[in-house]
Amino acid sequence: MRLNLQVLSAEQIELVHESTLDLLGRRGLTMKAPKALETFRRHGLKTDGGQVFFSRDVVEKALATAPSAFTLTARDPAKTLTVGRGRPAALAPCAGVPMLLTEDGLQRPVGVDDFRDMLRLTQTSPTLDLACSGSLYPSWPRPTAGLYLQMLLTLAMTDRPLIGQSEGPEVSAGIIEMVRRALGHDDRPVVVGICNSLSPMAWDERMLEGLRVYAELGQPVNVSCCAMSGATSPVSLAGGVLQANCEVLGGLIYAQLLSPGLPIIYGTTSSIMDMGSMGLALGAPEYSLLSAGCGQMAARYDLPYRGGGGLTDAKVLDAQAGAESAWNLLLSLGAGASFMLQSVGVLESFMSASFDKWIFDEEIMAKFRRLERGLTPWPEDLAGVVAEGQQAGGFLKLKSTLKSFRSEFRRPVLGDRRSFESWTKDGGDLRRQAWTEVRRRLAAYEPPTLAPEALAELEALVERLTGAPPAQDLGPDWARDLRAGSGLRP
Repeated sequence: MRLNLQVLSAEQIELVHESTLDLLGRRGLTMKAPKALETFRRHGLKTDGGQVFFSRDVVEKALATAPSAFTLTARDPAKTLTVGRGRPAALAPCAGVPMLLTEDGLQRPVGVDDFRDMLRLTQTSPTLDLACSGSLYPSWPRPTAGLYLQMLLTLAMTDRPLIGQSEGPEVSAGIIEMVRRALGHDDRPVVVGICNSLSPMAWDERMLEGLRVYAELGQPVNVSCCAMSGATSPVSLAGGVLQANCEVLGGLIYAQLLSPGLPIIYGTTSSIMDMGSMGLALGAPEYSLLSAGCGQMAARYDLPYRGGGGLTDAKVLDAQAGAESAWNLLLSLGAGASFMLQSVGVLESFMSASFDKWIFDEEIMAKFRRLERGLTPWPEDLAGVVAEGQQAGGFLKLKSTLKSFRSEFRRPVLGDRRSFESWTKDGGDLRRQAWTEVRRRLAAYEPPTLAPEALAELEALVERLTGAPPAQDLGPDWARDLRAGSGLRP
């Protein structure tokens, strides 16, 4: 089964494209990075101060060289992943979250133990495809060193394809070097960078420099826009799609000038500003409209598309969180997402996360994955499957039922299908079920194998990058503690 959410007609798609060419050529984008401006001038683009103007030929050439799919190598070869159009969405956890909601309903800053637990949930997930070294952001005594330490923990505790930080040139280069070391100095795509524009119609130096390093080292980049309609983009949603398209193509062009053929994921997390709270509203229906419009533009350019995820404005796992997250996950798939960051765990429009919400979002995505599988496998003798039960007077005792019901029917991890009395007897609470599953998963976690010499090499590299051994921030027994039980705390 395939979902197909369309908000733009074929004529409107071409109007957005032509309007993009007009704006990029006539008004241009502000590029706040000297090295980027030098690159644009070297390739013949007109600049005026920090403004760069893009001709039709430059735009179309860049779009022609960006691939529609790419393969991301994982530390475990069996988990190596192809991301691209026409493929199931590659799912990644939350990213950049500074606050955590505890089981007793209190919100507090993220700690290092929380980050470890989130890596354990990532590694044990039956739903996620990627690990993210910036899923949570603990408060480190040395913030820049913390970025390298998070990647060190991610490499040690997971073996999935990776999303890495792109916080300027030094961090980007260090992160890529760490991943390459862990994968055996591999020159293939091994880590995805996330680079966001600066709305309206600009890019800042930190993101452009991160994008430059990822491009020069041949690593794929998710180029995204996160604008707020009514504040940093037009109140008109059609204008929001146009602005996002301009900003994303500006980043894409820069990447293709640096490294023709570099994999680029076209993305947006743009939504509206709530005029009451003056904050980003990701649970709003307008978010899905903007996402769908940008998804159609990505399809027009035959690019992988980053859709949203389990996004909500809710503060806890409640009815609002369930409705908004399910809505956004489903419509992101309908918008053609081939890459989905923030797919699980997010609350309060990126500001908070919780482990019970993580499990809940996995359950939603598992249901959608079952929908994607459709009515397969299709019986060779379609009439025969009915005739067999007709002859037997029912289907329950048939060998075909006993053999296939587990693969045909998905049994939920969360939710209850029993009687009201049975549900009440066992507690009758979805959040309690979710936290029980969290504890089960954390207890079941086993770190993937990482050769001692590879770990020692990574430790030495982190010491060179940060000026201190990892033990200074993680404790002397940090590697042994990878096998320890949950760091779950109130």
